Amino acid sequence: MTNATGYTLKGDFFWKSGFPISVTRERESFGLPMHTHDFIEISYVAEGKGFHYIGDERLLVEKGDVFLIPIGTSHVYRPISTKPVHEMIVYNCLFSPDVVARFQYAHSLPFSIERMLSAESSPYRRFTDSHHEIKYVMEKLFKEHTLHLTGYEGIISGYLLQLILFLNRLDKQEDEAHTSYNQLEPILHFISDHFCEAITLEQLANMIPISVSYLQRLFKIATGQTFTEYIQNLRIQKSCELLGYSGLSVMDISSEVGYKDVKFFHALFKKKTGTSPHQYRKKMTLEAR
Repeated sequence: MTNATGYTLKGDFFWKSGFPISVTRERESFGLPMHTHDFIEISYVAEGKGFHYIGDERLLVEKGDVFLIPIGTSHVYRPISTKPVHEMIVYNCLFSPDVVARFQYAHSLPFSIERMLSAESSPYRRFTDSHHEIKYVMEKLFKEHTLHLTGYEGIISGYLLQLILFLNRLDKQEDEAHTSYNQLEPILHFISDHFCEAITLEQLANMIPISVSYLQRLFKIATGQTFTEYIQNLRIQKSCELLGYSGLSVMDISSEVGYKDVKFFHALFKKKTGTSPHQYRKKMTLEAR
């Protein structure tokens, strides 16, 4: 879906008394056409799920998704259907680039924020509000903007600065994770081929080479897991496959995936899957019939 109509939303329509920040809470429909705008927009999916059309992309979105839409990017939200049970609620924080310039002057913001808010580096940014920090700030922004109490401009400006800094932190974490993954790529390939064998952090660290402590940090950043958790998850995943299609005994499977202690394997399997190896095999057998 492209912005064929050339429809552009103007910030002047949204600014109250010339205050260049606006916050809305929208029940998305099929009424608004694909559009661009002359302001920056941060949108937060608060309820439901649907689609976000950005340029020629169609993205499935759900509660907790956050988008930063720079000036000039064509986009629109659409719910899955018009039925009330499928409604999608989206908070939108709209602001003029002049606001960012004022923040920059007053607070000496890092250059990475200017880059993040610009369409030159990317037509949009997508984040996940895993810890509900964005939700909290968006709700505060909307409340202040709706009540319009004395001093609301300063409070809203403060919350917007907090929101931008939160997103910049997430953006830097994603960049760091991508860089870390690239550094770890040869190690991850090695683990993929040898995870059933005895592998040590020292052995892996020598492959790059880096220190063991730095490897542990990279691993956590790139995968979201510790080295031990990563190996355990691969082994349990493999054991599930073997329980499903092979005739090997649980003891043999335990050994096959790298665990000589069957009791430890049983306990780990139940911790990771919520069921025992025997119960898992029985369930898979019944489902195959």
